[in-house]
Amino acid sequence: GLVMVDLLNQTIFQAQLLSDLTMSLPILPWLAESLGYPLGAIAQLSEAQRLDMIWLYVGILIGAWVLQFPLNFFKGIYMVWILQRINQDLRLALVERWHRLSLNYHSDHRVGDSIYRIYQDSAQVTAVIQRLVAVVQALMTYFTCVFLVSLLSPWIGLIAISVVIPGLLWARWAMPRMRVRSLIARATNSDLTSRIQEAFNAFRIIKANSASTRVQDLLEQDSAVAFNAAYRARSIVAFVTIIMFTIASAFLIGGEFTMAWWANQSNPTWASELMALVGVSFVVWNLAAFNWTKGEFDQASGSVRWLMRQWLQAQDLAMGLQRVFNILDIEPDIEDDAEAVPLDAIHDEIRFDRVSFNYEPGRPVLSDVSFTAKPGTVTAIVGPTGSGKTTVMSLLLRLYDLASGAITIDERPINQYQIQSLREKIAIALQENVLFASSVRDNIRYVVPDADEDAVRNAVRVACMDDYVDELPFGLDTILGDRGGKLSTGQRQRLSIARAVVRDTPILILDEPTAALDAATEHRVMSNLAEWGQDRVIFLITHRISTIRRADNILYLDEGQIIENGDHATLMSIEGGRYRAFVDAESNLSATGG
Repeated sequence: GLVMVDLLNQTIFQAQLLSDLTMSLPILPWLAESLGYPLGAIAQLSEAQRLDMIWLYVGILIGAWVLQFPLNFFKGIYMVWILQRINQDLRLALVERWHRLSLNYHSDHRVGDSIYRIYQDSAQVTAVIQRLVAVVQALMTYFTCVFLVSLLSPWIGLIAISVVIPGLLWARWAMPRMRVRSLIARATNSDLTSRIQEAFNAFRIIKANSASTRVQDLLEQDSAVAFNAAYRARSIVAFVTIIMFTIASAFLIGGEFTMAWWANQSNPTWASELMALVGVSFVVWNLAAFNWTKGEFDQASGSVRWLMRQWLQAQDLAMGLQRVFNILDIEPDIEDDAEAVPLDAIHDEIRFDRVSFNYEPGRPVLSDVSFTAKPGTVTAIVGPTGSGKTTVMSLLLRLYDLASGAITIDERPINQYQIQSLREKIAIALQENVLFASSVRDNIRYVVPDADEDAVRNAVRVACMDDYVDELPFGLDTILGDRGGKLSTGQRQRLSIARAVVRDTPILILDEPTAALDAATEHRVMSNLAEWGQDRVIFLITHRISTIRRADNILYLDEGQIIENGDHATLMSIEGGRYRAFVDAESNLSATGG
């Protein structure tokens, strides 16, 4: 490369003779033969020959560019594909782990924080990779520049290396502060995302209670906190960049002054013999040597400044990835046992045997709960608020593990069944109806996307949706608003029941299934469910007496314990019984319109 540079510079462009040392190089005969000139002629070319060589050189440059352009284009496309694939895989892994985490985790963390980690923090992986690649390239450029200027003067090379020392000292001071401030900034942005998400979820309540001004104030407060945290993090980058620019400029001025003084004195360069050997003109310090060394020295010092800035910004990106890997490193509380088997069907019974559970140590939620439920029966779970009714069903779904006791299906503990297969055998209709901005049909088939039309129509019939589905503009294909905003509460509740029915599972859990239905509709829905569930285990969590009295077995819970159990007639015959008092109280409320 250096021989070609000297050949182009001296023989072709300046029409000068090559040096004797250059003419003695073993590579020159091969080069002369390749160019089509005798070895002696290459030392001094005619004007026409030099012009031919120049055009040959231009042709080589154009050919190299034509070859390089598509390679660079496809390399850029491939790099984008690789980086985006890494980002996608990380995001999907994060979502998959998020689904596997227990309700304990989700109860303690805001939804907005999870959204921010999945969408924003995970995206930092591509930026980190790009930063690291750029840092490696900058380091290679820096050391190459230092080596080249050292050929002319080791002192200049030493000055170029010395710029790193204050950079390392500033890095030692700045890096920990950058990490802490970056974590704070990301946490505050997560809080802001949570605030926005909560505001959208509570939009109806906010409007109904004229709370828009208060919500706006809270958003402004969270936004100001996030802004200040981000500003404090970015200010470190700006501060260190300014300091490093000042330091590098001082070294640069000193180095340029030294080189200018040497050039004025025409002092020989340090590797003058090597320079002469390859024919490069930098044998002594002159204007050409000064300009070339100044450019390399500028690039070396600029690389240090750029490296510091990129490394600081990489700390911010790394903190985003740390928040992602903090989630990936969490081991789910509930996992399949090594010898777990799939649950195919229920042939005998579901049994709760002295089950106890607590969310926090020392605060029991359930104590010694025992009962059985067989296919073809309806079990109603009633009791005051906070008595543990929903927790009983959460344990059956194995959303939590027991503190003591056992839950068995066909005499096998549920922790010996694969979690996925267990939950696939349980359908649930919640009091909080979660609907999506899609068609009525797609909402019904949400958990069974391949359900056929007959299954959907049967679910509509069981849930008594016919009356209002037929009145919708496009029937089952009518697109609902966000969270089913176009439907009434009762209509949303029936759609939730239809979604549970279409799963066709051996276990059905209904949590306040008819709370928003009128008496006539409730009677029809419950009659249809009784017919549909003749070979299924059905659990009801409800306060409505008309629904409860249909149950084959009624469990009255209070403070996590089963106080009474039996059918409606049996429990009503108990003088001073808790269930009887509960029924009387509910009946009085209904009679007075409460």
